[in-house]
Amino acid sequence: MKIAHLISHTGLNGVATSTKTLIDQQILAGHEVMLVYPRKSWIGKQSFAGPIKMLESSFKTLPADLKETGYPILHWRRTLVHTHGSRANKFGMIYAIVDGVPTVMTAHARQFQIPWRFAHAVVGLSQQTADYYTRRLLVSPRRMHIVPNMFDAGALSPVSDQARGNARRELGIRDEAFLLGSVGVIGKRKRQIDMVRILAKLVAAGIDAELLLIGGLEDEQMPGWEEAIADPALRGRIHLPGQRSDAVALVPAMDVFLCTSVREEAPIAPLEAMAQAIPVISVDVGNMVDLLPKDRVFAIGDVDGMARAAELLARNPELRARDGSIDRSTVTDKLAPGVILPQIEDIYRAAIERAGPRGQKSLKQLAAKS
Repeated sequence: MKIAHLISHTGLNGVATSTKTLIDQQILAGHEVMLVYPRKSWIGKQSFAGPIKMLESSFKTLPADLKETGYPILHWRRTLVHTHGSRANKFGMIYAIVDGVPTVMTAHARQFQIPWRFAHAVVGLSQQTADYYTRRLLVSPRRMHIVPNMFDAGALSPVSDQARGNARRELGIRDEAFLLGSVGVIGKRKRQIDMVRILAKLVAAGIDAELLLIGGLEDEQMPGWEEAIADPALRGRIHLPGQRSDAVALVPAMDVFLCTSVREEAPIAPLEAMAQAIPVISVDVGNMVDLLPKDRVFAIGDVDGMARAAELLARNPELRARDGSIDRSTVTDKLAPGVILPQIEDIYRAAIERAGPRGQKSLKQLAAKS
């Protein structure tokens, strides 16, 4: 297939990294790929697993901008378009209407937008994602497909003593501390204030615990955030290194990874911890319930339950090592490219078929090449 990926996100985030992983695996599988990306974006600066056609776009929905992006995609004789991000979805909607191009959109977030209604197929990254779009009548159930982000666990190794030590030295964290941690923008959606509350409970229980929060601060902070991190009992125990491009290399400093978000679709950061055999404790968001045992998944806001689970792991290093090994195996077995890529290809074929005569023409061209 000739797949044109349109991604309108500029920063380094889960959308960008998951899209890059998908593109790399598609290239390795023999597909031809075009990447349409915004100026100064993270993904536009990356190297890929093989040849790829690159096209910069403003992603402005003005006639001239739509043509500057649309005509090169058309002349490249694409099989289909796969969009990622709200601005990219608008482009996909217009191309689907004007050109009839088979269009797939990945729901990386929950947003009430008209473009979803024009996609020939929508990839919901979790059951929660799919339910949102079908219940709001933005996507019909037959066009919604539930497939999580693929993740190549083989690209990461279980944490070694050396990696743990290096990361802690880089961050100025004591070797003997039991370190909770997370990666992501610090704010209302990720709800890291609950992590601070979990830390306070561990310290009160006599655990020599600390907390590492890698990520920048949102302009509008969570209510009570400043008071929570200023707690005298937690002085020197909370580390805020800001946004780091080397976040994956710093995750080995952690003993347990926390996810306390009020909303996620299929978060990447917990997977990076799981692939390194660091056990994850999460609230029930996105697809985490499909990846973690029930005794490490809690209702949103259940600080007491998460603190008990963390204390159990803090007091039992053998259990922590076992759970970390289980988490790595889960990611490897359920999210490997060899598992996810065929499901994405099936969605592409369904989208091509739904696109009508032009889609049927693409199917015939694919059959002739195979």
